[in-house]
Amino acid sequence: MTARTDTKDRILASADRLLRSHGFNGFSYQDIARPLGIRNAAVHYHFATKADLTVAVVESVRKLLHDRTEHFMAHGGDARLQMEGFLVFSIRECAADGCVCPVGALAADFFALPEPVQAAARRLVDDLVTWMTRVCTLGSEQGSFRFEGDPADKAREILAALQGARQLSRVLGPSAIEAVAEQLRRDLGIAGA
Repeated sequence: MTARTDTKDRILASADRLLRSHGFNGFSYQDIARPLGIRNAAVHYHFATKADLTVAVVESVRKLLHDRTEHFMAHGGDARLQMEGFLVFSIRECAADGCVCPVGALAADFFALPEPVQAAARRLVDDLVTWMTRVCTLGSEQGSFRFEGDPADKAREILAALQGARQLSRVLGPSAIEAVAEQLRRDLGIAGA
């Protein structure tokens, strides 16, 4: 890894943390540069605008989702394991970074965001809904999940519940998302399974 790539990765990691903790309008390039010991110009070198930087953060989350779900999306697999993995990931991520994911961080100011950031957020949500719909569809077909209605609707319900739980956990602590995850397990018929 070159120094330039390392700096870019450090900038992205810092921007991701700041986006999740303060929202799009709650941080500046100086907030990124100062703790990294670099100049604002170094941030601008890699990301000309804050919109460019935020799009890169969202796209890095999309890549993580793709990398972790690619095989399942292409070949199927155990939907229960996918669901449990996502619930555990959400709980751990919430405990580690103060709960809010990039979607939640961007949602509050969504209509005031630059169009490229809105488009990136929509792509991430579309990816999440597509993946969760596949999990719900296969879980139902495999007899692992119990629910009524359309798998896409169930997928949106699960994602909305977890997003809301992340927000509540900021105020109430991690027990909020843990309780919601357990309720989702009960709703799907996989609690204690």
